[in-house]
Amino acid sequence: MTDREILKDRIAGAIAGMVLGDALGVPGELWPREKVRDRYGWIDTFLDGAEDNIVACYFKAGHYTDDSAQAFVVLEALLEAGTVPPVRVLADRLIDWVKSMNGFEINLLGPSSKASLLAHSRGEDATPYTKQSLTNGAAMRIAPVGCLVAYDETEKLAETVRRVSVVTHATDVAISGAAMVAQAVASAVAGRSWDEIVDDMNRIHPVAAAKGEPTWAASIRTRFDAFRTLYAAREWKDADEASRFIYDFLGTGTMTSESVTAALAVAWVCRDAKEAAIMCANMGGDTDTMGAMACAICGAKAGLSGLPADWIEYLEKTNDLDFRALAERIVAARKTFTLDAAEVPNA
Repeated sequence: MTDREILKDRIAGAIAGMVLGDALGVPGELWPREKVRDRYGWIDTFLDGAEDNIVACYFKAGHYTDDSAQAFVVLEALLEAGTVPPVRVLADRLIDWVKSMNGFEINLLGPSSKASLLAHSRGEDATPYTKQSLTNGAAMRIAPVGCLVAYDETEKLAETVRRVSVVTHATDVAISGAAMVAQAVASAVAGRSWDEIVDDMNRIHPVAAAKGEPTWAASIRTRFDAFRTLYAAREWKDADEASRFIYDFLGTGTMTSESVTAALAVAWVCRDAKEAAIMCANMGGDTDTMGAMACAICGAKAGLSGLPADWIEYLEKTNDLDFRALAERIVAARKTFTLDAAEVPNA
């Protein structure tokens, strides 16, 4: 393949991976690990959300959730504008999507996103909510940013993440967590090694954290580094034992400091989108969100050509998607995507 074809393949892999991990993670979303096992045994195929799961009940087998849906809303806004649109424009785009899903009435949105978007919809100041947002709503939808901005443009990438995130999440932990996911995707798209991807994430973390409202939340970089040290020091019987360690040690809840760190850990351990999706689906906790983030990274590393063809065909048919066509648009947009230099520190 030519360099352009490789770039397109990796970007398509990132978007497809995001959808794959999101959709496979539907059934056990926000259930404890033991409940997922008791109900499903082992999830390795796409299933309907259970009627008694108050979040997953809205989704049928193979359909992506609000994670990928918001990512696509953001991506379309970025592609159309050639930059990050003003907060009001992004807010209106997200609000239109929420209303189309009756999302303010049903249990579709996370607490931070719901509170801030409701404020935007009423024409109120949303910052009282965005400056307290510790949940993973910014990180779950950020993978497309890693497809648009080159891995070595640290300030541009961090600032793009900030501008996309502050619509609903403006804290140091939310922005730095989202930036680490975007960086991992961008570095994987560039063909960086796994060790280099970690170095790149560690580099962007303080840059992005400084752009957010200071909080008491734990550092994702520190927690991920601690996990890798402990993981390397032990011998693991199998992937499920490693999964249990992630669940117990890092946590898999909706807080950015838990689920983003866990997603990075899954990507690091599995290094394969299908394996990462299955691990997240059976993990317990915010299974679809972790799957979307971890598999976007793994998908970018493998490229669409490295993902299971039958699953990709099924996801495209089920969700009316064309990952290659979407990647073609992103590749074209990378050449001209820019930020207003006057608003970018140190530009």
